[in-house]
Order: sequence, then C-alpha cells, then structure tokens
Amino acid sequence: MPQAHSPRMLALAMTKTSSGLKAKQRNARVTRVQAISRKKGMSLAVSSSLLCFCLFGSAYSSPLLNVTFSGDNGQLSGYYSSVVNDLNDAAGDWEKLFVSGVASTLNVNVVFDNSPTANSSSLFVTPLYNIGSTWVYQQGAADVVLSGTHNPWGLYDAVIHIGTSYLTNELWFDPNPANIGPVPVDKTDAESTFIHEFGHIFGFEGYRDQSTGILASPNAESIFDTWVTFLNNAPYFTGPNAESVYGGAVPLTVGNIYHVGNPSGPGADLEVYPPDLMNGNVFYRGTKYEISPLDAAIFADLGLTTNYADMGLVTNFADLPPTPQIPEPSTIGIFGTALIGFWFTGRWRHASRNSGEPDAL
Repeated sequence: MPQAHSPRMLALAMTKTSSGLKAKQRNARVTRVQAISRKKGMSLAVSSSLLCFCLFGSAYSSPLLNVTFSGDNGQLSGYYSSVVNDLNDAAGDWEKLFVSGVASTLNVNVVFDNSPTANSSSLFVTPLYNIGSTWVYQQGAADVVLSGTHNPWGLYDAVIHIGTSYLTNELWFDPNPANIGPVPVDKTDAESTFIHEFGHIFGFEGYRDQSTGILASPNAESIFDTWVTFLNNAPYFTGPNAESVYGGAVPLTVGNIYHVGNPSGPGADLEVYPPDLMNGNVFYRGTKYEISPLDAAIFADLGLTTNYADMGLVTNFADLPPTPQIPEPSTIGIFGTALIGFWFTGRWRHASRNSGEPDAL
C-alpha cells in the first residue's frame, strides 16, 4: 500500500475548511459558507441505526488531542484551557462514531491569526484504494485516531486557525461544562464551531472545485469526492447511507460543496432553524449544534462509522488511508438573534429570501 502523502507531494492545492461566525448586527448575513460496487459494499444503508445513533455510545481513551498553540506569543493563554476542553469534546463527538476501543491522540496546532472566524484542515492524507491510475484518499487525521499513524511530514496532524477577534469577541465557552447551559443570544457557541471544523478535518473534504465540481487532478480524489455528482448543475452527495436517511440524493451547498444544504431550492430544508451542523450557509448565535443523523450517515458512507447499534453497518477503515486538504467554503451565514424570536412567532423568514454581501470567515 502506498505511503501517506502530504498535500505537497500530491501537487494539489487545497485550501483550509472554515467554520464559525463573524459578529454582525441583527438581520445581517454572511454567505459561507463514479460510484463503484466496491464503494457500495463498504456502505450499507441502515437508516434505523442512523436515526438513533446518539443513543449508543462507545468507550475510548482520552486525552483525545495534544494541542499546541501558536501565533499569539502567549498573550491569549487565558483562553487555552477553554479552547482545549471544547476541542476535545468536539473531536470526541465525531470519534464516538468510528473509533472502537482506544483512540490514538491527534496532534493539533491551534493558530491564532487574523482569520475572520475559524478554519481547519487535516495536514496529510493516505491512500485508500485505486481505480486504475486514480487513487482515493482519506483524511490523515482519521487515520491517526484509528491506527496511530501520525503525519510523517511534520509535527502536527491537523491545524485549526482561530481569528483573534473572533475568539475574544464572538465565541462563547461554557464556564461550567458539567452543567450545560444555554448559549448567550449574542454569542456563537465555541464547541459547535469546533464540531463543525472536525467534521472537515475527519471527512468533509476533497479535491473538487467548489463551483464546478471538477477534480483538481484526474489521479486523486477523496472518499467524499467519490460520492459527489451533479444533477441539473447542482451538487449532490449520493452515498447510500446518506440517501437512506435523507430520502434521496443529499443536496450539497452550491459553490461550497463540502457542506450540505442551500438557502433555497434543493436542500433548503437543511437550513431551516436550527440548520444542519454541516450546512454551508447559515449558523446562528445563541444555538448549540450537534452531529445530525444525516452527518453521521455521510460519515458511514466515508467508511467512518462503526459504533451504531448495528455494528455491521460499515467497514472500519482503521488500516486504510486519507486525503489532502480541500477547497474550503468561503463564508458562513449569521443572523441577529431577533430572527429566532420571529421564527417562533411565525414571522421568521428563511435566509434564502435575504441577499447579503459575502463576508470572509
């Protein structure tokens, strides 16, 4: 089996994935944001298990992460503990789906910089299998926690960039994680943001152009890419587990295809409050997000789900490889918290009816 590769060796430029919300005034908005028999054999549609995945836990060891901070010269050290706690919880939420027994520790570099919000990526990839001259890759970060095979090209397996202003002015860290409290209506939940980011680090990534869906190279694609198809010029995810849960091909975000849902048209239901965790357009303050059955089903189609009630759902890829970093969504949408009240009174209007200028994440 070929050795792990860095994105550089694959000569495929892939941008980081981003998540999180930039502070905006009320009513402001940001726009963020083939199939072969072998793949089908690796993913069996078991929707009953998917719909109740939250009820079945699986024990694994911690600490889950070895976190190193950079970019702030220690000036933000007061946030370190809170960031580490929420990163661990976020990574753990995903790992419960695909790790049986002991999870190997993931080496993560947290970089504080001028990012408008947050962005992330796995820093290396390893091959799963080939179809002729084309190799299919999995995120190296997933390989780390499953097999303990760390990035051979550097000290870190994954990186998460967090904007300094976003950290200090927008993110909310629960001061008492043992007693989960409501998120303040003027803040974005940090743990939810990090759960979204780990969704990318472990699986929602690939080599396709975000708008056209064309692969950057005919010789490499991610396991996510293998399930992407375009119908009427719109991107869809066609993995059997995901289709079973959603009721058909899953609409991906137009122009931001490593996310689900759209403001209008196909996938608009995935952005109705509260929208899917991995949607590519809208994120709300005052709201906690969790991995949805659809998100978990997509992981199942990526070969990254073994811990449902039906342990025979899919094959664990503990001995298989990952993918390079991917073209990332440009922005995420955010609305003033007053909109939530409008929704409850029946006066809330879907984000798709409002057009707003893009804002970087």
